[in-house]
Formats: sequence, C-alpha cells, structure tokens
Amino acid sequence: MTMDARADRRVALVIGNSEYREIPALKNPDKDAEDVSKTFRLAGFEVFTGKDLTRLQFEEQFRDYLAAADGADLAVVYYSGHGFQIGGENFLIPVDASLKDPADMEVQAIKVNDVLQQLRSKSKIQVIILDACRNNPFPRKDYWLRDQMIVAGGTGLAQVTGSQNTLIAFATEPGAVAYDGSGDLSPFSSAFSRRALAPNQEIRSIMAAVRRDVVKATNGKQVPWENSSLIDDVVLMRGANTEARQVIAPSDGQQQQGLTERGIRIATAAKAIEDHDISVPVGVGPVPLKLGLAASDASIILKLANYPATGTLSLPDRVLSPQSDLMAAEVNDLRYEPQIGAAAPVEIGFQIGGGGTSKRATMKLSPSVDPCDQAAGEPLDLQGVVPGRLPNEIGGGAVEACAAAVDTYPDVARFHYELGRALLAAGKVDEARQAIQDAADKGHVRAVFQLGYIASSGLGTAMDTTKANGFYSKASDKGDPYAMAAWGRALFNGIGVQRDTGKGLDLLLQAAAMGHVNAMTDLAMIFKEGRNSVPADPARALAFLKAGIERQNVYSMSILGLAGRSTQTVAVCKPKIVRKIVTKIKVVRIPTPTVFGTPVKPIQNDTGPVPWRGTDGDHPEPKGGSSNSTSGSDSGSTSGSDTGSTGGLDTGSTGGFDSVSTGF
Repeated sequence: MTMDARADRRVALVIGNSEYREIPALKNPDKDAEDVSKTFRLAGFEVFTGKDLTRLQFEEQFRDYLAAADGADLAVVYYSGHGFQIGGENFLIPVDASLKDPADMEVQAIKVNDVLQQLRSKSKIQVIILDACRNNPFPRKDYWLRDQMIVAGGTGLAQVTGSQNTLIAFATEPGAVAYDGSGDLSPFSSAFSRRALAPNQEIRSIMAAVRRDVVKATNGKQVPWENSSLIDDVVLMRGANTEARQVIAPSDGQQQQGLTERGIRIATAAKAIEDHDISVPVGVGPVPLKLGLAASDASIILKLANYPATGTLSLPDRVLSPQSDLMAAEVNDLRYEPQIGAAAPVEIGFQIGGGGTSKRATMKLSPSVDPCDQAAGEPLDLQGVVPGRLPNEIGGGAVEACAAAVDTYPDVARFHYELGRALLAAGKVDEARQAIQDAADKGHVRAVFQLGYIASSGLGTAMDTTKANGFYSKASDKGDPYAMAAWGRALFNGIGVQRDTGKGLDLLLQAAAMGHVNAMTDLAMIFKEGRNSVPADPARALAFLKAGIERQNVYSMSILGLAGRSTQTVAVCKPKIVRKIVTKIKVVRIPTPTVFGTPVKPIQNDTGPVPWRGTDGDHPEPKGGSSNSTSGSDSGSTSGSDTGSTGGLDTGSTGGFDSVSTGF
C-alpha cells in the first residue's frame, strides 16, 4: 500500500498464552489479552488478538500483523505469558512448546529480537510490552543459541536495547519475576489498561503511572521497567475531536418547525445505511464506502453503536474508535479497511439521533480478496494478504486478473509484483522483469529479492552474483525471509562475497524463525555435518527437519524418508542409536520441469487461495542452470545462481542431497 493510504496508522498485536500443554496453565494471560485488546481498540488502534497460540499459529498471526503494520506510524506488540532469557536473549513461549531438547528453543520459541527487528523494518515507532517475566517452568536449562550451548537465565527477562524511536517495557525489572496477582488480570496488565486511556497522555508518563500502581499493588515486590529511545511523543488515547461534534442549538421555533422534517431525514438515513452490504477489498488501504446519504441537517448526529469486530473505520482526517460519533454530513466520507487475515463479514451499527428522535441502523461489510491475490499471491510475502501460490499453481487467467488489479490500484505495489509472477509463469520474461522492477520501485520488498534472483540465475539477462547479493542484502535488511535465507546462504558459504559464517548463520536462523522451510533445511544440513566451524549435532539437525515437516516441506520429508529406508530406528526419531551407522544412498534426479511451461496444477476457479503449506519460495531451476552445481568445497550450497529460496520446485537446498548420509 502507499504511505498516503496508511497515514497516521497505528497497529497493535496482543497475545495472551495461558493454556500451556506441557506445563501448568497460567491464570491471567488470556484475560490480560482480552482486556488490553479492548484498551487499544478504544484508543483507535487496529488490533490483532491471539490467545493460546502455538508456534505455527504465532507465525501466521505475526505475518498478517506485519502486513498491516507496513508503513505504520506506530507498531505495538503486547505479550502476556511465559518468557525467559538465554545468554541475554529473550524468548516468548508458545503454548505447544516442550523445550525438552537443546535445539527446541530455536524451533519452538520466539526470539524477542526477531520480533523487534521486523517491527523496525516496517514502522516509524515501535513499542513492545512484555508481561512475561515469570519463572522458567521447564526442567531443561541448556539450549543451543547460534553456535553455542547456553544455560538459560534463572529468572526474568534480560534488558533489551532498542534502536531509535523504540520503547520496550517489562512487567518487572530485568532478572526479576512478575506476579499473577489475585484478580482476573495481572497487576501489570490491569494497571496498563486503566492508565493507557488517559486522554492525551504521553506513553512514558503512562508507564510511570503504571509503575507506581504495580509497586503499590505488590508491596514493592514488582517494579515495572522500560528502555526508551523515543524521540517522538507517543500518545495512545487522543482527546476527543470536539469540533467535529459541535451542534448549533436551534431556537425553540426552529426546533419545533424542523422536528418532523428531521425525523424523516433520520428515517431515510437509517434505511439507506441498512440497504448496504458492501464488498470491501483487502489490502488496498482504507476504502471509501460511498453511502451517498442525503441527510445534511447539522443537528443530526450518528454515534457508533457497534464498531466492526475487525478492521479500521476512519474519516479522511482521523481514525474512529468504538466511542466515536460524527455528523451526518461526515457519513459520506466514511472509509473502512478490512483486517488482513480476517475474512468474516462485519457489521457497523449506528445510533442516529437529533431533536428528540433516535433510530438504530446497521450496515454490513464483507471483506473480499482481489482475484489477483487469489491467482498470484506469494507465500511468506510480508506485504501480501493471502497464504499464496507456488508458480506451478498459477493458472492461465492470472495475468488478466493482475493486469486489471494494476489498472484499478496503480499505487498498490503488491499487484505489480503479482503481475510479474503471473507473467513469469506465462513465460513472458521481459514483461515480468519490468513489472517486478515497477513493484520494487514502489517499495515492494519481495520484488527486490526477486530482482536478485533474476540477476543470480540469468533469467533473460547476464548472470551477476555480485548484483544479486546487493538485492538480497537490501531486501534482507527490510525483513524479507526469502532474502534473509539467500543473503545468509551467500555469507555463510562465501558465494560472491567474503565469507561471514556468524552473520550468515544468524540470517538463516532468522529466516527459519519466520517460517522459511528451505532455511530450515539448510540449517539441518549445516548442523548434521558441521560446516565452517559450526559444530555438528545430528539431534539439532533433526529438530529443524521436524520443523520443516510440521510445515509440510517436501525436502524435509524426503531426507527423513531416505533415512528411514536405511534403518527403522531413524524413522522413529531415535538418532543416538544409529549415530555410527552411515549409509550412502544415491539419489537419481528427476529432470527439472521447464521453468515457464504449462502449470502442473492450474488454479481452481472457485476455491480461492490454496491452504498455506509453509513453503516459502517459488522458483524452479533456471533454464540452462545445472541442478548439480555446488559452490567451492561446500557440498550443501548452490552455486552463485541462488535457487535456495525456491518452493515446491526448489533445488537450492539440495546440493548436499545427492549422496545423503542417513546417520542421524
């Protein structure tokens, strides 16, 4: 979306994890999340709320939130649940985490720094609020972190240093424990909800008041803490726009004279509102509802009696909250923006009144996904609005659908990129490259990665690894998981750039944390064999393969399937029993399909987007490329032509699979 369409945008993600599966449940977080969500909603935020999220559910919810936060003025994450530190790194714990094995922290928990990095790449100001400083309830205390085994911190969270214009708040001071309290809400969440709605209060003043309340409620045992590098003021609850609600009081004679006419106007306005069932496209910014009401009496006021359950209702000059009211003349300027990932219809209820007469009216809005998104949206696109399709799932009508979307919404960069994908699938390389360049110029990050792929593979142009790495680095800095994996792979293996094993490993881990399954496969091979001074650990490799299987990644399945044919022990995941058994199996490669041929799986005209499978790339082996080429001495990496971020036809993670050791 364009920045103009998202001006003054404030988005919050609120998570409460109570019902843990492997450890005792927590009493408050679910209720904390519900209460805090209402608080942000009343303050005019678009709010994404998640309760009792598994790791996969968190990934999906977080991606939708990031798409909504793209270009936001203020992005907030509020988390209540279990969290603890390892080696100075803070982790949030999903409800399905077991954390029994050393590698489990990497594949089961969420690193706070990864969340913060994504917010920095999306928004002007970032606020993270953590009511997550409870005791570590898991029996294991040592876990893998990058290239070391680290012992988990005893209690509480570690202090976090944010970048400019960031505030990170903790329910208690670093290394200390927060309390559940005796009520339905934790002392911290209760104080925050109460204080956050003070009109026109800057957030640092709010947090100071929260600190005083919590210290008093816990008799000094819990002291909330925050790190701030804010250079702009952040006001959560803005004062009411009184000018918009002023009504000129008529004289007694005027009031009596206009009463009947006003009643007719109110009834007419109510009927016009109720006659509307409007389809509103997702992901194109606030959409004018164009109600066309004739009511213009200055004494008629419409109060929001039922705010939409999801999405944002606004006027050109302000975002409306559930407590807003507006003049009749403003109704025709109403705009609605559906929440990404929420497909259910919503209702807006108005109480229309004036001169002693009042009537209730309800309008229905139905979010709709543009046919271009359905036909050519891409998996793991953090500026996308759908789970996405692989290239062999892009049907013949995609070019027409996306061309129409570009014509209708020329400023929405995503449609230019999806048009490029559709053109690639149709074999129109030159037109595709131009559409992708247009998308990149308009700020679409995945398009920047795609330009890198084009440069590395030589699609219709000379192969240029150095140029490709420049695109990968740029898109990686913007948080794109494809680019993180490609740039991380290049750095780790020294492909077209000086080798930096540590940074490359970090980027691959960050990409995997965002659900990039091929990054998981790369990491599995690195940890299985031990590469570039990273120690081998078959159990750690197995953890990443299992994570890939949870996301239905075909390569993770095939690797463990090959292992299973060597010995039954491997198939039931008991790696230590067969550690000394090494069996080489020659894999006969099936010829790679033609890049831009007829799609293997045409788009279904009536089903919409296919369910997300977790696969994160979409490029087949480029024409003229060698599927067996490797880089230097590293048998697990691809050549300078990076294909490791490809999806169902991915060949870039398979460099080490020609001769697979099944000694897991």
